[in-house]
Amino acid sequence: MANIWDDLVKWLDDASKVVGKEAGDLTQKGTLKLEIYDLNRKLRDAFTELGSQVYEATYIKKAADWQNSKKAKSTIRKIRTITRKLEKKNSEYKKIGKNLPKKK
Repeated sequence: MANIWDDLVKWLDDASKVVGKEAGDLTQKGTLKLEIYDLNRKLRDAFTELGSQVYEATYIKKAADWQNSKKAKSTIRKIRTITRKLEKKNSEYKKIGKNLPKKK
């Protein structure tokens, strides 16, 4: 009878560890999802800003060399930075939960 109780205690201990790990993973995934959403919003805003700058330079100011504009270069750097951060967060998101023990 003692063997059954020992097995039950061991199983409950293992189960609580797995549940705790999965809860932590879900919390991390939720946090990363919010960060990814925020980065996507910032990226969309940066592209909108760049589009406005290109439109203003080419159609309003009739400048052919909008690529040399300091504002455009700054916005492009911002887009690249946000894109790198977004790729990193997506990579982190995909890695979460990969090390869970296999279910039998």
